[in-house]
Amino acid sequence: MKFAKRVTPWLLLTILGVLLLGPADLFGGPLPGAIFTTNVNGTRVNQNKFDNKCDVYLDGGPGPNAPQGAAGLPDGDYYFQVTDPSGKTLLSTDPVMNRQIHVSAGIITGLSGAGNHGLGNDTDHPPARTIQLCDYLDTPNPGGVYKAWVTPIGDFVGDPTKVDSNCGHGCFHGFVPSASKVDNFKVKGGSQPGGACLVLNKVLNLVWVAGWPITIYDPSGAIVQGPIFSYLTKDCIAFNLQPGTYLIVEELQGSTVVSVRVDGVYLSNPDDTVVLKIKNGDTGSHEIIYYNSK
Repeated sequence: MKFAKRVTPWLLLTILGVLLLGPADLFGGPLPGAIFTTNVNGTRVNQNKFDNKCDVYLDGGPGPNAPQGAAGLPDGDYYFQVTDPSGKTLLSTDPVMNRQIHVSAGIITGLSGAGNHGLGNDTDHPPARTIQLCDYLDTPNPGGVYKAWVTPIGDFVGDPTKVDSNCGHGCFHGFVPSASKVDNFKVKGGSQPGGACLVLNKVLNLVWVAGWPITIYDPSGAIVQGPIFSYLTKDCIAFNLQPGTYLIVEELQGSTVVSVRVDGVYLSNPDDTVVLKIKNGDTGSHEIIYYNSK
């Protein structure tokens, strides 16, 4: 696997062109907060792998063991959808307006659409609710990988009374990547392994730091769960990364990048943005460590 030594403006422009988005779309105010797939009780599921499609629920805001207000979505109403990992094949089967959820105080509080999706209780963050993603079709991905999307209703492009909207180039069934959050998950039964995973760590002034915001942009340009917060452990923080080019961007917060280590190799020209290429058949773990001074 090869990584760019430094992302120059011209290289970044080229990469973003491949992702079907311009720089202004990608960095001009992405949707804050986070989403993740979980079980009915809001408990983290190892490697985002589930036994059955209807075991998968959507949660927003703080992850397990995180404070109540951590990484909350802005208050308001959102649509969700399920696609294959590329986003090209829509798998959700009901009209978009039936897949509408409400966020209040940074947590999902329930369905605001007329859909027949199940509701669970997030036991870590009451009164937060979890939203069942069923019904949706089987993924064409041979590894059994799916992608969940969430977007504010004001950013949806199309007719919410329909199941699918043909919204044109750089748009996925009415969902614009730069205005959406995504999370990949895997359902048992795929004929091949799922995707790769990513470990993110942070060192500031020679001290390991947890809770440092780092954002992952997937090959479509959508934000994967982020901003994600660095761990003090070597646990994977993003799962089932499918083949393609990802951008990993840390927030400097007044600091300066001193060094970046990717899979044990220090980049000769470190930058706050790392280009990560996941190849076909890659199911391994990859680690990025940012070293900053302040």
